[in-house]
Amino acid sequence: MPLPLALHTAVYHSLDEQIAVIDAAGTILDYNLAWKKFGAENGMPDSYDCKGKNYLETLTCASDAGDSFSEDAMQCIADVLAGKSESFYCEYPCHSPHEKRWFTMRVSALHGVEHKALFVISHHNITQRKLAEELVEELAMRDPLTGLSNRRAYKLFLDREIRRNVRAQGAIGLVLVDVDNFKSFNDLYGHAAGDQLLNAVGQILLGHARRPGDLAVRLGGDEFALILDLGESGLKMVHVIGQSILTAARDLRICPEQATTVSVSIGFLSVVPQEHHTQESLFKEADKALYRAKSAGRDRAFYVDLNASSQADACQDRLRTSAK
Repeated sequence: MPLPLALHTAVYHSLDEQIAVIDAAGTILDYNLAWKKFGAENGMPDSYDCKGKNYLETLTCASDAGDSFSEDAMQCIADVLAGKSESFYCEYPCHSPHEKRWFTMRVSALHGVEHKALFVISHHNITQRKLAEELVEELAMRDPLTGLSNRRAYKLFLDREIRRNVRAQGAIGLVLVDVDNFKSFNDLYGHAAGDQLLNAVGQILLGHARRPGDLAVRLGGDEFALILDLGESGLKMVHVIGQSILTAARDLRICPEQATTVSVSIGFLSVVPQEHHTQESLFKEADKALYRAKSAGRDRAFYVDLNASSQADACQDRLRTSAK
């Protein structure tokens, strides 16, 4: 026995999904309460009635305003209305000034209606799912001890910065930092103090990651990295930053019984990347610089400029130890 029309209508208006019925021209013929509620929540007056409005024209306005999603969606919806596609489905961001929001959109033909081509558009809020996915992704990119980015994030970020600066011809700084004699510190003062030391070194590096193109990273153990957007300043910044990190590490006081001075060794690479550069090749060169700093006695920075015109220029004035 068919369900009464009133029950169908009640279900239609009880759904959280925002549903509208349109004709082949895109004209809105009907919509449910969730559709109306969404409009009211986004600034439309309660008296506003969108029946008779053209849904495609709304997308056209958004497309003209530079919304690339609206332009793509409009074409896909038009294909469904013209019978070229059976349906269209997508997920899209719809952020407001106060919160991030994501929705799904589905467009398909309305079945069971004779002699008239009608279509159903539904939008469903998937914000909670997307926020959970963002959180999982963020946690996957974070070092649990220090809260810095981890090795996975480092690789993705450096790859992106290399590609960006190949186009922009800006300079990148790659800084590798090892805590000197960390195992001895850990054995002498305990694992809790060792963790505090790693956190403190991480905060020093984080304090130097001030630009969108900067990233502070814990690679693992007592190994850290700092990716820097050197821009047009290039080598003018590298010695200042290296010296600042060395000095801040020497000033660390982790526990009352600490009788030893903390120090770090630094391999500092600067480069205006070219097409042949990769994050692996830059890491290899920075790691060589770090090895030179350690071999020279630790507590110092060794600087490498991959764009130096000669080997003599590349080696000039790069090994420095501050007076203590």
